Amino acid sequence: MYSNQYLKAYFTLKNIKQSDIAKLLDKSTSTIRRKNDDLGFTQKEILLIHNKYNIPIQAFFYDADNDNTDNSTFPENS
Repeated sequence: MYSNQYLKAYFTLKNIKQSDIAKLLDKSTSTIRRKNDDLGFTQKEILLIHNKYNIPIQAFFYDADNDNTDNSTFPENS
């Protein structure tokens, strides 16, 4: 099952607010909240967020079912 736990952690660590993402993507804050919780971002949105905030692409596609590593670290930035 895919999870946004790494993505949410990056947003928190980099002090990125939902309103910042909403402004970048020209969406409402409530839309960003829904995308962040369960809908997910489009490829274009992922690239915009990645390029603006240097968040690793892997953070958008974290799969908890396939994670055999220590959850206290983030995936490497490729």
